Amino acid sequence: MDCLFLINPMAGGRAGEKIASELKRSLHVRDFRKHVVFTDPERLKTQILSLAAGRDLVVAAGGDGTVSAIACILGTLDSPPPLAILPLGTGNDLARSLGWWKVWKLGSLDYFWSGIIAGKVEAMDLWSCEGYSGFIGYAGFGLDARIVASVSRIRMRSLCHNFGRRWNQFLYVAVGLKYILLLMLKFGSTGMDICFFDKKGNMNRIRLRDHAALILSNIDRYAGGGALASTCCWNDGKLEAYVIPTVRAYLGLLLRGRIAYLANPKANYKACSVKIIGKQNLPLQLDGECMEECAEGDDIKIQNVRALPVLVPPAELTVKESVGSCWSRNPILKKDTSSILPDPAGTGRN
Repeated sequence: MDCLFLINPMAGGRAGEKIASELKRSLHVRDFRKHVVFTDPERLKTQILSLAAGRDLVVAAGGDGTVSAIACILGTLDSPPPLAILPLGTGNDLARSLGWWKVWKLGSLDYFWSGIIAGKVEAMDLWSCEGYSGFIGYAGFGLDARIVASVSRIRMRSLCHNFGRRWNQFLYVAVGLKYILLLMLKFGSTGMDICFFDKKGNMNRIRLRDHAALILSNIDRYAGGGALASTCCWNDGKLEAYVIPTVRAYLGLLLRGRIAYLANPKANYKACSVKIIGKQNLPLQLDGECMEECAEGDDIKIQNVRALPVLVPPAELTVKESVGSCWSRNPILKKDTSSILPDPAGTGRN
């Protein structure tokens, strides 16, 4: 098995550097080859295109932004290798949705190896956002994008860059309270026209004025563990749309999944593609990374690009097994996974 680890060295307060050292010391198994590489944001595309082709597995070690960036570049390959996640970020919503967060919390690298060995390759939708990088988890317009942009600016300051996950969580809460208060005072509401298209191209158009946010999601976790619709499916070619009219509705969304008695929310719409026209400058975040604001009147087109292979650990991983013995009898990544993916030439669904 040929496994490429792409590690964000800055993730988790430089936890990536520690993980890289542990990886280089561990797992000496015959026929298991691991390549550990630190990601460079300026050269990430070149790194992936030169190193990922022909591998049996690519592991993205970092937060949602790192995972999403790697996934989008892998999606440009004709036959991308499966992607697994080693969660080192603040929110880790992609890792939570796919199951890797739970595996990591059970027992760090030991359980992570067991998850790789016993995992199953599935298809996951990859989405484009015209004029911007793509995403694999969710896109947010409005309040949450303003919070992400403000946090990103603060974290870029040298004294705040490497304080770790707890600091980042506190920062999101503090900045979130600021923008929630501003919205309650009628500053920062969002206005946009939205067209949702189904597989046949039929359109459902809505107009939002003085709303808090719009969230388009491909996964069932949001904002560091909040629960989205339990019916969410990451490989059905559809996005779930959540229209957030008020601050109260947004807070309710954040609390679901964190407070046991609150039921999962229901999506307001499902769509195979989406077109958004901002009625003002519109803040945008993709998988927790802030993008340049969309100018007033610009069209933002979001559509399915292709299916990407991802490795998903078993729902119940309770027994930590020896890597050597388990790998020898269950080399699941060696089997052909092409049957789960559509022809790359037939990208995009209407």
